[in-house]
Amino acid sequence: MNALSENIVRFTVLCSIIFLQNSNALSSTVVILGGTGRIGTAVASHLLQRLPEIKIVLVGRQPEGKKAINEVLQSSPHGGETGKIHYAQVETVWAKTEKLEKLIEDADCVIHTAGPYLDKHPIPLELAIKSKRCRAYVDVSDPLPFLETSLLMDEDAKKTKTTALIAAGAFPGMSNVMAVEAASKLKGAVNDIRFNYFTAGLGGSGVVNLYITNLGFGEPMVQYDKGELRFFQALSGLLLGKIDFFLPVTDEGNKLVKQRVGSQTVFAWPFPEAATAAKVLKARGNTYAAMGTAPEIWNDMLGILVALVPRRLWRNSRFSKFMADFSQPLVLLTDAILKWNGVGETHAMRIDVNSGLNGQNGGVSIVQAHDSFRQCVGQSCAEFALDILQNPGAAGVFIPEQRYRNDEDRDRILKRLTNTPGTFCYTGAVTLEVAPDPP
Repeated sequence: MNALSENIVRFTVLCSIIFLQNSNALSSTVVILGGTGRIGTAVASHLLQRLPEIKIVLVGRQPEGKKAINEVLQSSPHGGETGKIHYAQVETVWAKTEKLEKLIEDADCVIHTAGPYLDKHPIPLELAIKSKRCRAYVDVSDPLPFLETSLLMDEDAKKTKTTALIAAGAFPGMSNVMAVEAASKLKGAVNDIRFNYFTAGLGGSGVVNLYITNLGFGEPMVQYDKGELRFFQALSGLLLGKIDFFLPVTDEGNKLVKQRVGSQTVFAWPFPEAATAAKVLKARGNTYAAMGTAPEIWNDMLGILVALVPRRLWRNSRFSKFMADFSQPLVLLTDAILKWNGVGETHAMRIDVNSGLNGQNGGVSIVQAHDSFRQCVGQSCAEFALDILQNPGAAGVFIPEQRYRNDEDRDRILKRLTNTPGTFCYTGAVTLEVAPDPP
């Protein structure tokens, strides 16, 4: 079966899985903050693929959004109608302006992709909870303090019957759900959890992703150490070694990811799931999260820069933005070369959960891979939003490992997340007699 046929099958399967349980979703109005960005347009495109009748408002800082609207419409297999998608300019989503409040008040669902989220207050979530109409909220936030502040709004969300899901992209997001799935197949209590990610170049996500990565080098690693939450300032950006983004199984997807991604160098980065998933799953041992990129020289260069530049400078937004802008031409050239040689925007992640000291009792691992990091994030975010619209469940503010702790709910969302066009590997939970050693 060729790639096109596989995508057609995946699309057909997913359409049958997400047959609308609530016809109101068809006429929903979805407001996408950061809607003109690379992730925002990917979210909008996927929403239109799933529900051609849905109404979308792209929100951005530019005076007009015609380019973004055209990009979304052209990427939709249905062609789309210009009357179904609109643009609204807002100077910032980090202040309670009258225009932002009105946009959120008129929405059924708010999707917030306008990062970075570091050192910000979750104002869009606060406005969504207070609105009379909006009852669904999703974002792709990642700083742990931002998540903790958002979770404090849980009781307010319950009072207004709002269902909010934060950190709901690919990683964090899908990765968190995969960790819960792996833990559910584990024989024994959870000891260690390891999150490893790979993205070729910027994965199509745009220079803002480089900016966010730079800011992360100034933040402490958040992870569990012997069952306790710890913060390690000197670990962010530290090269850890190589990870196999494939498993010892023979299915076609695993063979393909072994060929296309193989083993990649990863470096530590302060993803929140190393802390949040560990807390939910009551990990008794150690956790970490790391990512790597291609070509390999980028990992080496980042490792050198992190070693030479003081942490306080990385945490300075002006410095991190300058470094992102300075390296943008070279990064974009690298992305073009990767696309030319067939690597493109490839993304992969491997989640390992084990039980017992040093994995003595074995473990469970899952590998997922996609043609495009940008598309994977956008599709995941869109699927989380659609799931809330169609299966609201309990009201409140949740992280993915909380909302999908239940087997039935988790099975439903994993089918949605792993049958998206472009996904070329999802191994499911694979039991290993001996858990892999950390890098």
